[in-house]
Amino acid sequence: MLTSERLAALADPDTGDVSAAIYTDEEVYRRELDAIFRTSWLFLGHESQLRKAGDFFTSYMAEDSVVVTRNRTGGISAFLNVCRHRGMKICRAELGNARAFQCTYHGWSYGLEGDLKAVPNQEAYGPDFALEDWAAIPVPRVESYKGMIFATWNTDAVDLIDYLGESAYYLDGVIDRLPGGSEVFGGIHKWVIDCNWKMPAEQFASDMYHAATSHVSAIAVNLPEDFDPLKHGLDQRDGVQYWSDEGHGGGYFLADKPNPAIWLHPRAKEWLISTYEEAEARLGAHRAAHVSGHNTIFPNFSWLAGTNTIRVWHPRGAGKIEVWAWTIVDSGAPADVKNAFRKGSLRAFGPSGLLEQDDGENWVEIQKTMQGSVSRDTTLCYRMALDAPIRRSEHSGAHEGPLFSDTAARNFYRRWSALMGSGLA
Repeated sequence: MLTSERLAALADPDTGDVSAAIYTDEEVYRRELDAIFRTSWLFLGHESQLRKAGDFFTSYMAEDSVVVTRNRTGGISAFLNVCRHRGMKICRAELGNARAFQCTYHGWSYGLEGDLKAVPNQEAYGPDFALEDWAAIPVPRVESYKGMIFATWNTDAVDLIDYLGESAYYLDGVIDRLPGGSEVFGGIHKWVIDCNWKMPAEQFASDMYHAATSHVSAIAVNLPEDFDPLKHGLDQRDGVQYWSDEGHGGGYFLADKPNPAIWLHPRAKEWLISTYEEAEARLGAHRAAHVSGHNTIFPNFSWLAGTNTIRVWHPRGAGKIEVWAWTIVDSGAPADVKNAFRKGSLRAFGPSGLLEQDDGENWVEIQKTMQGSVSRDTTLCYRMALDAPIRRSEHSGAHEGPLFSDTAARNFYRRWSALMGSGLA
């Protein structure tokens, strides 16, 4: 049984000791679904996917399928994708435009806000049967931040802007760098990786350290002819890691002007550099210059600035995730620029991306290794920069420390432990 004492033994953010069992234990995973995913704000999609009334897409909040719609009043609704009759999906399509949704099992029909509209042979249910009593379960809190749609089942959750906290400052560098904001472009890529959801989430929050080893071959393929280790080397440049009390985190190299990732499409690099002054006027020099970096909003939404990939690590059990990845672009960019970002993102971090495959292989092999009875009892070392001085960012107010550090990962598990421990004996 998972107790507060056992939980404390699984992860100790103060010492940097984490048990490998957090990635394999089914009881831990089932607890996460209730304690973390049922209480946190989760990313669903982007408003550019819902341009007119009746537009919809289906998404997930952990393992719960939800339908997200642009309703008839122009607002955004989300409801559990479960028919109240026998539990079949109300909507089996991934996206589209509809006036209503009909369950394919027995034909119960639902409106754009999940209200039950019609039931075949309704008279057989008797005079006391009321359609309004059997509406789809609504997601009670749905909020949008500059086009980014988040939702939570937790009616007592803080407002989304407060949940994002200091991380909104860094997110703005991707989604709000130019007038007109941003949009997703090129659809969604979805694929499965046999690993625990926390592996990619904490890596994107904290781990620049792996890049110079794991990605060395992919980086070598992309090296420019004028390669300069002090300019392009991943372990030779100064950088910053940031994190917030909500469990969010990220990291980036310091720069005085945009220094786009070497794997980007040339047209995308050109766009980031040519629009620097406009972005600087809107965001300030700090964010306009830092067009690369890794980031996670707790628990499972991540993005890579510059590469402009945003993604959700949907849990599918203790040892499996489904990755959903979008390319996000400046809405006002020309079509060829948007397509250049799409191509660059796929080349590096799509399901067949040069760097994405490195990461996926690492996570899969870790998950395999931890199946052993001794391996899953192993204590893992999260002690990098354990005693490094901590400061507050003069730009965002977030906590800051060395880029090569486990501090944001320890903070990730501090938040994880707090939520997991709530209500435990």
